[in-house]
Amino acid sequence: MVTHRFDNFAESCCQALACLSIVHSVEDLCRSWSSVSLQQNFADYLLTIMIWIICIFLPYSFHCKDINLYFMTLDLNLWITVACAQRVLISNKLGEKLVGLLHEACSKELVILCHGFRATKDDSILVDLAAALASAGVNAFRFDFAGNGESEGLFQYGNYRKEADDLRSVVSYFSEQKYDIIALVGHSKEEGIEGRLGKNFLQRIKKDGYIDVRNKKGKFEYRVTEESLRDRLSTDTLLSSRSISKGCRVLTVHGSEDETVPARDALMFAAHIPNHDLHIVVGANHRYTGHEQELTSLALDFIKPRPRKSSSLRPKL
Repeated sequence: MVTHRFDNFAESCCQALACLSIVHSVEDLCRSWSSVSLQQNFADYLLTIMIWIICIFLPYSFHCKDINLYFMTLDLNLWITVACAQRVLISNKLGEKLVGLLHEACSKELVILCHGFRATKDDSILVDLAAALASAGVNAFRFDFAGNGESEGLFQYGNYRKEADDLRSVVSYFSEQKYDIIALVGHSKEEGIEGRLGKNFLQRIKKDGYIDVRNKKGKFEYRVTEESLRDRLSTDTLLSSRSISKGCRVLTVHGSEDETVPARDALMFAAHIPNHDLHIVVGANHRYTGHEQELTSLALDFIKPRPRKSSSLRPKL
């Protein structure tokens, strides 16, 4: 991870919140939700619903062994932040509509979140980070690149340059809206070419003009054309990383047990990017399973550094 349809549910959630406190704007919501009394009222509201469910279903549990009740501790801040994200449509330079969700906070600072290869804006890593950023007072926008998720366009293999153009369109849109874009975050652009296309991929694509990529069950996923493969092969990401200016801070978080992209790749990029922090999460796989909270904390601390308390004592005069 590099730090560079929920509509009906969102509407219902916001309406439920409005029943507890009249919300006229995002600022009102921020002020209201920061109120301990509102949080307590909302917690009481959920508790009432849980009691109602228990009163109805608990008697049946004595007669049916298949019924089990599970109780979850809800993070209300995260739940409301995700549910009330605002849907935003942005046109790229080709006129294709890019679909995204804006998690609003009480500031004009904005972090743009970019999904990985064959993923979408609804990737759990991005959703969790967006909610955490909004709770920390930073707006977060996660969107689908063209040809992915809900956005218009056709999916193409490689396609880094077009995705960079999509990102420029997003940056331009929010810059015009007077947001202060403080960071870009991305996760998992893809593994090695041979890992996806198999051995002798050059000979195969020259012979047939394309390669159909299938999953482990043999189901078709996408087609790689000779043109898109040439575009991918001509993209030197390591060379591009050397052009990053010293004024641009970069954080790379990588799992030591990443089964998709080896951790040594992160070390290689760290040696070429001038203003770079590298953090290897020991034991983490490509999806940071079991290390999600650590990943979010690392990203938050990099984007919004917390003021450090001085442990030194002032000498008495």
